[in-house]
Amino acid sequence: MTIPLEIKAAAAGVTTSGLLLILAFAWAGALRNQGSPGKLSGNQVAEETKGRRFFVQSCAHCHGRDADGGEDAPSLLKLQISGAHMALVIQNGIQGEMPSFAKKYPQQDVASLVAYLKSLH
Repeated sequence: MTIPLEIKAAAAGVTTSGLLLILAFAWAGALRNQGSPGKLSGNQVAEETKGRRFFVQSCAHCHGRDADGGEDAPSLLKLQISGAHMALVIQNGIQGEMPSFAKKYPQQDVASLVAYLKSLH
């Protein structure tokens, strides 16, 4: 008994489609894991740790120890601003609301603070 050509072609098409689908999912998984925020480099962890230390020293008394807000300042847990904007606010302060930290923290330390704040999201 011979199998008609149409059935062979359909089986080959289904097999090829299945293999392409598996390949697409594998490729997507590999791409997703490349820049995965859950996998931090040692340097990123060190920056965030240093930033947390600066936060506790200078910011926690107003923004709360866990940045969840206090009586005098809002929560920083869900900030919707860029890292550059965060750095500007830290360096320049907000007139009448938040002091400037430009003299206390050099740019690299401000970058560590920003890294910490961004890790809260």
